[in-house]
Amino acid sequence: MVVGYGGRRIIMENNDTSYYGRILIKALATNYPDNYYILYSPENRQNKRLTAIFNEDSVRVKFPRSHIHNKGRWYTGSGIVRSAKGHGVNTFHGIDDGIASGFAGSNFPTVFTMTDPLYKSAQGWLERMAMLRRARKACKIAKRVIALNEVDRQLIIDHYHVNPDDVEVVHPCFYDGCDDSVPDNMFDILREKYHLPERFVLYKGRLNKEDNLTEAMKLVHELRNRKISIVMLGYRTDHFDHVIKEDAHDLHIFHRFKQVDKVHHADLTAVCKMAKAVIIPNTDRMRDLYKLINAQRSGALVICKDSAKAREYGGDGALYYSDFHDGADLLSDVLEDDNRRDALLKASRENTERFTGKILADNMIHIYRSVLMHRRLYQQ
Repeated sequence: MVVGYGGRRIIMENNDTSYYGRILIKALATNYPDNYYILYSPENRQNKRLTAIFNEDSVRVKFPRSHIHNKGRWYTGSGIVRSAKGHGVNTFHGIDDGIASGFAGSNFPTVFTMTDPLYKSAQGWLERMAMLRRARKACKIAKRVIALNEVDRQLIIDHYHVNPDDVEVVHPCFYDGCDDSVPDNMFDILREKYHLPERFVLYKGRLNKEDNLTEAMKLVHELRNRKISIVMLGYRTDHFDHVIKEDAHDLHIFHRFKQVDKVHHADLTAVCKMAKAVIIPNTDRMRDLYKLINAQRSGALVICKDSAKAREYGGDGALYYSDFHDGADLLSDVLEDDNRRDALLKASRENTERFTGKILADNMIHIYRSVLMHRRLYQQ
């Protein structure tokens, strides 16, 4: 079977769609290597994060031929349809960027995944409106629409008026590097390498207003153990320089506050293990849910803002708080009770068994086969 896989953002950018695309293709190529997975892009550029994917024998990347002047039209119109048929593709999967209008009325097996159904992360309202329009069209064309959690599934049904029978939830998987073993002597090496404090709570992500970092600092300030610091892993932003640092001064925790621009990818699992806890102060976006399952799989204690999405992903293996006072008390209680902490870490590890690459690949292949079978029955 050949699976066509569309989505410009998967190839071109380093964002949430790109991350989801990488882990999906990696899971499919690893667990179903006998298939071919063709990634389509309108521009012949690649980024270094795709190197590992290109090393897979079953993955190919296709671009429009050089003589085609309007590459964007090829990608969104009938050009990509002709290419897919010429390459022997029997299932086309679009992610966020929509499905080419050429597939409309063709009875071609198509699947559409929305990682952010309302496209709140779009750059400006014009881009957001354009993506919403493409999503509405894609929902009408696609034989199956995929959400990444139950909240988004209901949102897709209500907002885009999709038949509930045609919308399925397929959870992503954790990053496979989370299973990397860490030598005992590595912790001291990394502590010195990144100048990390002895005891700290870790935040990893973007240092922007919507990430609720002030609430995370308030939670650390309220911990009963005043020797625990907060480490923020992420590139400095204007919000960080003008708001977060000032809030740290106002909360009198600037001496317990450290920002690190970047931790090498190979060191991230060990740094998560070193932290007393990984804090996720916003759980409304998919990028935060990726962090949650990755941190759990790395062996870290996770405390996060309470939400339906967070509980769907974190299960019984995470701590949930509604306000920073409750969160500080909850985390302090666990850190002071080794038995409770060990039990929570065990539940956390067991919870991540729901998010393996094998399960993701199995679910997606089942959907590909079902829409393909639907076409064959329809043609008969």
